Amino acid sequence: MPDDETTQSLRDLVRTARLRLADSAADLGTLLRLLGEHDQAERLLRQALEIYEADCRTHVDQSRTTEELS
Repeated sequence: MPDDETTQSLRDLVRTARLRLADSAADLGTLLRLLGEHDQAERLLRQALEIYEADCRTHVDQSRTTEELS
């Protein structure tokens, strides 16, 4: 089993990858909207928003846990 430092490093990498995915989905959704592909654009923009919201919830939950342990 990985140590705490390795686990945290992997979590940071996963978070970064998810945020990059959300950024890409938002960018592509914006471009598709400009091209008139509104259905595809909306789907991608909603997915990006879901990823951003999930990250905010997770990040806030981790912050609370850290504060509670201190």
